[in-house]
Amino acid sequence: MRLRECIEKTRSLGLDVKFDVPGSGEGGLCISCLETEITGLSFDSREVEPGTLFVCKGAGFKQEYLDAAIERGAIAWVSGPDIRRAMAVLSNLFYGDPWSSFPLVGITGTKGKTTTLYYLKEIMEHSVACGKGRFGYLSTIDTYDGESCFKSQLTTPEAIELGQRLANMREHGIKAACMEVSSQALKYDRTFGLRFKYGVFTNFGKDHIGSSEHPDIKDYLDSKLRIFDQSDVAILGRENEKFDEAFAAAQECEKIICYDAQNVRKDGKATVFDAVITAYHPEERSDEGSVQNVRVLKDLRLTMPGTFNAHNAAAAAAIALQLGASEEEIRANLLNARTPGRMEIFENKERQVAAVADYAHNGLSFEKALQSAREEFPGYRIVAIYGCTGSKGLTRRKELPEAAAKYADYSIITEDDPGYEDPMDIAREAYENLQNAGGKGEICIDREKAIREAICDAEPRTLVMILGKGADKYQLRNGRHEPYESDIVLAEKFIKEI
Repeated sequence: MRLRECIEKTRSLGLDVKFDVPGSGEGGLCISCLETEITGLSFDSREVEPGTLFVCKGAGFKQEYLDAAIERGAIAWVSGPDIRRAMAVLSNLFYGDPWSSFPLVGITGTKGKTTTLYYLKEIMEHSVACGKGRFGYLSTIDTYDGESCFKSQLTTPEAIELGQRLANMREHGIKAACMEVSSQALKYDRTFGLRFKYGVFTNFGKDHIGSSEHPDIKDYLDSKLRIFDQSDVAILGRENEKFDEAFAAAQECEKIICYDAQNVRKDGKATVFDAVITAYHPEERSDEGSVQNVRVLKDLRLTMPGTFNAHNAAAAAAIALQLGASEEEIRANLLNARTPGRMEIFENKERQVAAVADYAHNGLSFEKALQSAREEFPGYRIVAIYGCTGSKGLTRRKELPEAAAKYADYSIITEDDPGYEDPMDIAREAYENLQNAGGKGEICIDREKAIREAICDAEPRTLVMILGKGADKYQLRNGRHEPYESDIVLAEKFIKEI
């Protein structure tokens, strides 16, 4: 890729950015500079190699970062007000629009993105339509790009890494792929210029409202709805409280597909449900009476706990059908589908003590997890262990304790990625809201101690719900990921100890 191509592409889109090369000064770029060959892209000066085009991004960007990039061999750099959008454009240009080489699914929603992705993964990895194993994914938990599988750092990676991962999928013969798309990714253009074959909007609830995220609920919803601006086909969950807004926003898509989980019921430990999937005529899609096709997959079964997961499984079934999976493949593979860190159950049946570790961390997912616990363990005393993150999702400090007051018998409020805040200050705020909602509980900042004592001191017929971190093996403190065994490891260890 030549520097000239980068300049022409960004100019054609009207982006306000400026390109420079070492020594160009105020006179601008010389003609020979325009033919400079770009051999890499980076916004991290520590990763720059000779031939790199360095992207000067971030509210806290400093001149020293650019100086370090030049010292490491950056051949040019780009800066300006539209830098985030430019970064996505340059990534697509550099990697050759890799998303166009296979059907790409993008899933957004307040809860259920990860579980839906893993259910879809389980189906497609065993589907003839995907070559049995050639399915790529980018999730909150981990990423598989056809070359390697590794832990993810962000729900949706920055545009340059995203381009690289999709390019790896193309080069390694991936037949289809799915990625979680956060509201932040949509708002800040990490996926700008990319086309999703299928854009999925699962559900919506109040979350991610704060000075460093979304200023209000309208901005949060508007950011989510942007997924349809870059989707060929829209797939919508009827459970979504903003279904009407989503249906309206998807009007320019080629087709709209709606899904729902109906007749949800328990059969022993299994959840049984019907997936109802409806497609609408594109030329009459504003009228829900114009149905093109209705398909019902009856009596699908899940053995992963949580009746609320029927809606995630219905989403996965709707997507899988579009990707070419058969009903038989969907039925067989949903049966054993699991998501790492989601509703992981550990039981000591002799003592009648159980522990569940789950990632639930916002009001909507928190309430669903605790409701499900009541269904799965009738008559058990429920102890909820949870914390609230620092500097983001500030509404959780009220929503989580209110849900716990409603569905749990006792709360232990602890640490959960406090960031630069004092975890005790966060816990005290949440505890006050718990008391105001009529809940009972205590504060124990040491998360491991809280889990150990809740499990080891539990009376018979007690369920300990450990919520928020799932399989995460770190606590985010003061900008550092500090080692932590993970809720799953601790729950299993202490259940065995008793």
